[in-house]
Formats: sequence, C-alpha cells, structure tokens
Amino acid sequence: MRSLKLHTKTTVLTSAITIAVIASVLALVNPRIADIVGQEQRARVELQAINLAEQISHLPEPHDPQTLANAANLVRGSHPSIIAVRIWKRVGGVYEVTAASADSPPAEELPEDTIAALRNGLASKTTLARPQGTNESLYRVFAPITEEGRFSGAVELVERLDEAPAIATRFERTALWVALVAVSLITLATYLLFRQLVYRPIERLLQAMSRAEAGDLEAEAPPRAPDELGLLSRSFNRMIGRIREMTDEREAQRRVLQERVRDATSELEQRNEQLEDANRELWTTTRRLTELERLAAAGQTAAQFAHEVGTPLNLISGHVQLLRSRLASDPQAEPRLETINAQIERIERIVRAMLDRTRPEAVVLAPLDLNALLLRIFDATAPALEARNVRLETYLETGLPQVEADADRLQQVFINLINNALDAMPDGGNLTVRTGIITMKRDENGGPDGAAAKTEKAALVFVEFEDTGCGMTQELRSHIFDPFYTTKESGHGTGLGLVVVRQVVREHHGEIEVESEPERGARFRILLPAKQQKQESRNQQTKEEAAPILDSDS
Repeated sequence: MRSLKLHTKTTVLTSAITIAVIASVLALVNPRIADIVGQEQRARVELQAINLAEQISHLPEPHDPQTLANAANLVRGSHPSIIAVRIWKRVGGVYEVTAASADSPPAEELPEDTIAALRNGLASKTTLARPQGTNESLYRVFAPITEEGRFSGAVELVERLDEAPAIATRFERTALWVALVAVSLITLATYLLFRQLVYRPIERLLQAMSRAEAGDLEAEAPPRAPDELGLLSRSFNRMIGRIREMTDEREAQRRVLQERVRDATSELEQRNEQLEDANRELWTTTRRLTELERLAAAGQTAAQFAHEVGTPLNLISGHVQLLRSRLASDPQAEPRLETINAQIERIERIVRAMLDRTRPEAVVLAPLDLNALLLRIFDATAPALEARNVRLETYLETGLPQVEADADRLQQVFINLINNALDAMPDGGNLTVRTGIITMKRDENGGPDGAAAKTEKAALVFVEFEDTGCGMTQELRSHIFDPFYTTKESGHGTGLGLVVVRQVVREHHGEIEVESEPERGARFRILLPAKQQKQESRNQQTKEEAAPILDSDS
C-alpha cells in the first residue's frame, strides 16, 4: 500500500485535531450554557417571587382575592416558561391557596421543610418537581409573605426546566454547522499552502541529498526565500561545502599520519631498547639488594654467634688459668694446659675475625635532596612497575628541605619498600609516593631554679609509600620487623628486608610508621630530621658495636 505524502498526512492530522478540538469545546460548553441559562431562569423567577411577596406583604388587610389573582396573572404572563403562580395563606393553622393565576394546574401541598425554611427567615426556597404522568421537569420557587414581621404565607412560582436544554441544543447545532464549514476551509487551505510552500521545496532538497549520498559532493539545493526552508537549504549547502573541505583535509591528514606512524615506530623501537637497558639495571639492583639482605642475615647470625660463644670461652679461659696455678708442679699437665689455652686463643681469633667481617659499613652522612633521589629511583623502577601493571602516582612537595643522609643506604630502603609493594599487588594496582614536611613542637623542662619550660619546633621530612595491595592484619604488623619473619613463599624472601629498612632509618635518626588493614593496602611513612633542625651532636654516625666479648675481665 502506497503511503500518504507529508502534506496529505499533515492536512488530515490538522483536520482531525480541529474537529476533535471543536467537539471537545462543544461538549464542554453545551452543559455549561444549559447550566447558565437555568441559573438565570431560577434567579429571575426567585426575584419575581420575592417582589410579589413583598408587594402582598405591604397590602392592607384583609387582602382582596381578585387583586391577588390579578397580580398572579400579571407575573404568569411575564415569561412563557412560568406555568403557574399561587398565593398561599394560613387559615386555621393550615396553609391553603387563596389566589392563583389562570390555567394553573392543581396545587400540591406546601412542603414542611419549605415552611420551616421560610419561617426561619430564608428569602426564597426552590424545590424540584415532576408531575405524575409527564416527562417534563419543573421547579417550584417559594417566597415568604409577612404580616407585622411574622410569616403568614408564601408566593409560589412554578417554572418549566425544558427551555434551558432547548437553548443549548440550538446553540450546539448552530456551532456544529459553523465548525464543519470552518474545518472544510481550513483543510483545503492547509493542503494547498503546505503543498506549495513546504512539500515542493523539501522535494528539491531531498533530490540534492540523494545526489550527495551517491557521492556527488557538488550537489547543492536551489536557493529559496529567507524562511525556515531557505535556512535549511543554505545550511545543507554549507554542510556539503564543509564536507568537501574536510575530505581534502582528511586526505592530507592521512598522509601526515602515515609519516607520523613511521616516526613513532622508530621512536618505539628506541624506547624498547631503553626499556631493556632499564630492566637489566633493575635486575642488577634487585640482585644486589638480595645479596645485601643475605649479608645482613649473616651479620646478625655472626654477631649472635660471637656473643653466645664469647661467654663460655671466657669461663673456659678462667678455669684453665686456675688449673695452671694449681698444677704448676705437675710436668705432665703443663703441656696439656698449654695446648688447651692455645686452642682457646685460636677460637677467640676466629670469632673476632668473623665479627669484624660482619660489622656494617660506616654511614657517610651528607646533605641530600630526597625528591631528586626518588626521581632517580622512579626512573629505575618504572619498567618493573609497568610489567606488574602498577600505576605510580607521585606527590613531591616543592622546596623540600635537605636531610643529612647516606644516599646509597636510603636508596636501598626505598627500593626495598617498592619491591614489597609490588609483591603485595600481584594483579596490579596503585602505588602512591608522597613527600612533605611536618613541624612538631618539642618541650624542654625548666631549670632547677624554676625557669619556665622552652618550646622548640622541629622540622621532619616524611616520605610515604602507599599501595592498594592485600594489606596486613594487626598480628602480621606486629612481626614485620622481626628478623627472618616473612609471609612470602619459600625461596622468595629472607625475612630481613624490613629489618634492614628499620636499621637504616634509625642510623639516620629517623622513625618508620606502618598503617595497614586487610584488603585495604598498606602505608609506610619514614620520618627524617630536616638538615636545618638537626642538632650538632647528631652529625656523627651512631651505630651499635659488639662488646669485647673475649676480654677476660668481662
């Protein structure tokens, strides 16, 4: 089935909308008109009833029945919808009709509620009625008659309700014919105007679009008057022109892009070579760190061995000296005691040599820029971070004060912490490194003469390593600085990495803090005194040295 054209659809839709609007208006207006006409009729009848009741109330007693009948006939003839006018008077406690208009139908009794309402001062009372055997609707209007301020009767007007619906029906028929004529004229005008002013220009624009779709970028819509369709045609022409320009630009950009791809490929090859070099350097650094951890473990073991062996050797040496003094006269015991003493001295030399070889190297303190050191470490560890799919975020505070430190030892600390973070994030994550300065107040007690206490400010430089790894429980955090304690798989850790870290930090008069929760990562914060705040007494290296365990006087 062939579909309707746009102007035909628009015409049909406009006509349908117009008819629907007119029908809705008539459906809403017709009852309203009937209601307004009915209200006006009731208001007019009520006013006539009230006026007639006031006139009768001012007539002298006794009322002449003929005069009352003439007044009723006069009101009856004022409007064709009034079918009866009655005047009720109280006679012997009962209300009776004393006068009525000509041709009035038989009267019904005066309702009790109407009597009560009029006696209570109501100006008028209206009730609906439908005579038996008829389909017409009537309403009765009552107005009170007073004598010396007391209720003595009522005036009744009976009016037919059929006039208001009839007026509304006539209005509806007239409006319907006018609406049909108006819809016909609107439909015809809309069809002709839309076909001439809209459809034909759109058809020409569609033809130009079809040519452009087929690949003819020279297709343009014919110019039109400066209306909406003319604006659409000019916009289409500008769009086609812009497409032609963009096509030429795209070809030029494609050629430039090919050149850039070749350059990027060459640069990528160079970067890959640099990455391989960095990986080799990182592997060398990691291997050296592993060796240092093992040496530290050996050093601690040797120190512990020297301490444990030294005390028994001292005791044995003392007893040998005691035996020598007691067995000085025994020629056979002397050679044996000399042999024992020589072996003890040999063991002492071996232990001292072992202890000397395992003592840490002296820390050489010098002014150090922590930000510069960290940047070098970031460059060295970048390939490892990328290989582990770890994103590095750095927040290095500018103008950070220098610290008195050994660059090699601190580099060992920072690389160790980065490696621990990588082990905690086997599936990748974020590693955040921050630097900054903290100012802390330090109170000094007053002198013995009651002098006031002094408050000094100490500047601390901090370095934070925060990862998004598996985190640690409180039980695990309490053991991470214990020697040989590790949670890594067998062969992947010695349990001495964090021990070395804490030892190096303490050698620099600093502190290390740890915050971690399971599945929420870990944060290590290293606090080091800033150079300008360090005391002169801390400019020299402090380290723990083993006691002379082989001294006979100990």
